[in-house]
Amino acid sequence: MTRAAAHATASSVEGRARREFPPTARKLLVAARRVLVRKGYPGLTMQAVERESGVNRALIHYYFGSKAGLLEAIVDTLFEDPAFGYSDAVAGAPVGPARVSALLEWLGRITADRRTGRLLYELLPHILRSSHLRSRAAELYGAYRAFDGECLAASADAELREDLGALNVAVVEGLGIQSAVDPHGFARDRAFALWTQVLTHYLHDAIDDGEGES
Repeated sequence: MTRAAAHATASSVEGRARREFPPTARKLLVAARRVLVRKGYPGLTMQAVERESGVNRALIHYYFGSKAGLLEAIVDTLFEDPAFGYSDAVAGAPVGPARVSALLEWLGRITADRRTGRLLYELLPHILRSSHLRSRAAELYGAYRAFDGECLAASADAELREDLGALNVAVVEGLGIQSAVDPHGFARDRAFALWTQVLTHYLHDAIDDGEGES
């Protein structure tokens, strides 16, 4: 795969997982995320989001249609937050070590954000119970696996990219959930630093050696 093709593939994967919202809709989403973190799923009501955002609840229905639509938007934007940056910045990094470093730095900021781990913890049971949310989450997971795999090893074969992407997603989300559940007894920074070292060594030893043999 050429450098240009790898960048185009990563950018297209990022585009499938990214949704843009008008400023008012984004304000409602931010408020809904705060409510969900503080009060859990039962506390995520239209009235609570209205109070938190200062935006009339009628606009929640206008932008999202229903609580289910609001939940879908939260799922869609779970890992796209100004607090830790956007995946399109990662996709814009040069293919190779620079993009690997950009991906891991971005994901490190995500796992360090306890709100994101708490949101995922709160959302998962409802994703599993809703066929629509489950289908959307499956689509997003596919995009995340492809994006991570492409960023980590653009020149590797498709199966290796998929496997690397799947493992990376599992580690990032697992660390985030553990940090949300046990924020004071779990050394997330140390664990993520070790994963970064393991992954970096693997990429250097396995993928670089494979390229040298071809």
